[in-house]
Amino acid sequence: MKKIYALLIPALVAVLMAGCAKLHDFGDINLDPNKPSTPFTTYFFTQACKYVPLFVLRDADNGYDPWQQEWAGYLSESKNNQYGPLSTTSTFGSGTYYLNPIKNLTKIVELNEDEEEKDKPNVTAFGSANNQIAVAKTLMAFIYMTISDIQGPIVLSEALQGVSQDNWKPKYDSQEDAYKQLDEMLTQAYSLFDESGDLNGDADVLFEGDVAKWKKFNASVRMLMAIKLSDVDPATGKSRFAAAYAHGGMTSAEDGLDYTYDDLNKNYLYYWVSPDNPSAGFNAVPNYFIVEEMKALKDPRMFKYFDIEGYKGTRPAEKFPRDQYTSFYGIPFGLASNTHVSAWASYTCCVNSKMIAMDATIPVIPAARVLLVEAEAAQRGWISASAKDLYEAGIKASFDWWGASGADEYVASEGVAFDASKAIEQIALQRWIAGYLADGIEAWSDWRRLDIPKMPVGPAAADQGTTHYPFRLPFDADVDGQRNEENYNAAIKTLKPTGEDTKDNRVWWDVAANDDGVLTEEQCTPPTL
Repeated sequence: MKKIYALLIPALVAVLMAGCAKLHDFGDINLDPNKPSTPFTTYFFTQACKYVPLFVLRDADNGYDPWQQEWAGYLSESKNNQYGPLSTTSTFGSGTYYLNPIKNLTKIVELNEDEEEKDKPNVTAFGSANNQIAVAKTLMAFIYMTISDIQGPIVLSEALQGVSQDNWKPKYDSQEDAYKQLDEMLTQAYSLFDESGDLNGDADVLFEGDVAKWKKFNASVRMLMAIKLSDVDPATGKSRFAAAYAHGGMTSAEDGLDYTYDDLNKNYLYYWVSPDNPSAGFNAVPNYFIVEEMKALKDPRMFKYFDIEGYKGTRPAEKFPRDQYTSFYGIPFGLASNTHVSAWASYTCCVNSKMIAMDATIPVIPAARVLLVEAEAAQRGWISASAKDLYEAGIKASFDWWGASGADEYVASEGVAFDASKAIEQIALQRWIAGYLADGIEAWSDWRRLDIPKMPVGPAAADQGTTHYPFRLPFDADVDGQRNEENYNAAIKTLKPTGEDTKDNRVWWDVAANDDGVLTEEQCTPPTL
C-alpha cells in the first residue's frame, strides 16, 4: 500500500541531537532551522504528492468545503444548506501550491541540473537525474494546469523568481500562453524518461517508482489540456493531442493516477462522514443528478458508488431492497432551506463505505477519463482511432477500477450503446459518470466546456440571484490584488466577458452557454414510499 512517510522526522532528530552535543557552541545561531542545509529530493517529492488529492476534495486553505464534487454534480448536502447558495466558496488561494508543491518540484529540477549537487547522496536517493526531472516537471505541469483551469491566467513564466531574480511582482501568463508553455514542459519531460533508470518507489507515492506509468500520465495530461482547445483553437488542439496520443496514455484501470490515504494524510470523507469518527458532521451525500442518471441507465456501478446502509441511518429492506436501482436516492444540491434538506434525509443513500475509510484509495485521474477523452478526439477526427472502441474501453476501465460486473451488457444497452449521431454527448456523459469521486476540477471543466450533464442550480442559489454554477473561482484579492496589483489588474482584464475577477467570467477555453436554469419543484420534492 502506498504510504506518506514521516520523512522529515529523522532529519529533525538529527538536528536536535547535533544541537545537544555542543550546547556551548553558538556558532550556528543564525542558521534557519526551517531550511535544512542538506535538502533531500525524496522529501520534496513526497510532500508535493500530498497536494494531489486536494483536486478531488477540499483545497489547501479550507476545511470542510467539497466544492469540487458539488459543482461537478457528485455530492450534495443532507444536514444543512451551507454551500447551496453557491456563495460561500468565494476565492481560490493558489499561493499554497506555489509555496509548497511547485517550490518543492522546482527545487528537485534545480538540484538535478546543478553539476555540483546532482551526484550527492541527498539528491541521488530519489533516482536517476533525468527521471527525477521528468517526474517533477510532469507533476508540476499537472498542478499548474489545474490552477489555470480554476482561475484562468496564472503566474508561470516568472514564478518563484523572488529570491533568485529579485522579481517579487511576477506577471500573469494568459491561459493560452500557459497551456503552450505547459505542453512544451511536458513534451520535454517526456523525452527525459528512462525506463532503464531508477526512481525511488517509497518517495513516489503516486506510481511507486514505475517510470512507464509516469510516461503514460505525462501523455495523458497533455491530452487533457489539448481536448479543452476544441472550441477555441481546434487546429492547435488537434496537433498537440495527436502528438501526446502517439506517446501513449493510460489504457487500463491499473494505469490511473490513484492516491491512497494513510494515518499521516487522512481521507477528508473520513472526517466528514465516517461513523468511526465521533466528530463527523454527516453532511456529504450523493447528488440527485448522478443517482438519477445511473438509475435511468441501470448502471451496475451504482452498487459500488453508493451504499443504502451507512451513516444516514438504517433503511428498512421492505422499502429499500438492496439489489434494486429504485432503492437509491440522492439529494438535490442547493435546496431552499435546511428544512427542505432535512426532508430528504430518510431517503438518501450514502457514499460507499470503502471510499470513506481513513486509508481509502481514490481515483484522481482514472484511465477511464483518458480513454473517454481519446474517444472524443477520435470522434472529432483528431486521431486515427475508433471512437466506439475507445468509448467502450473507457467505460470498461471504470467498471474494472470499481470492481463492478456487467460491463459488456451495459455498453450494449439502450441509452449507452454507441451512436455516432450523438457520440460527443454520450462520451461526455459517460466521462461524467466515470468521474465520481475523482478529480472534480476535470469534471467541472467538462461541464463548462460541453454543458453536459444539465445541472440546474437549487432555489438557494436562485434566491441569491445565481442561475448557474460558477464558471471559475476568483483570485485571492488580499494576496494578488494588494501585493501584485498592477499585474493582477492586467490579468483580470482578459477574463471574458466583463474583465472582472468574478465567478461569472470564464477561462479562455470556455465558450459554452451553461445556463441550465433552476431545479423544478418536482425535483426538490422528496419521494413518497
